[in-house]
Amino acid sequence: MLWAIHCLDAPGTAELRAAQRPAHSARLRATPVRPVLYGPLVDTDGTTAVGSLIVVEAANREQVEEYAFADPFAVSGVWERIDIQAFTPSQRSPVRLTEEAARTTEGRP
Repeated sequence: MLWAIHCLDAPGTAELRAAQRPAHSARLRATPVRPVLYGPLVDTDGTTAVGSLIVVEAANREQVEEYAFADPFAVSGVWERIDIQAFTPSQRSPVRLTEEAARTTEGRP
């Protein structure tokens, strides 16, 4: 199943974010939760990070919560808010999933 993790940074954490970025980046790829898409949310200037959006494939919400709340950005206080929602991509989406991921989102083995 796919999950969207939407995180907003606490005010004044730009330096902390930069310091934690290497650990955060390493952790994105080192867990049983499979990242599908991720990147920073940015301010209207197009460059200043204000949060993160991560779409993952995981067996259940508990795995996703453990993944998100143990992230270095969460543990260090960069992220002030973390919202997790199950996600089903539209069949009309211009971005297509792999066959395996599409089967998983449709509830097929």
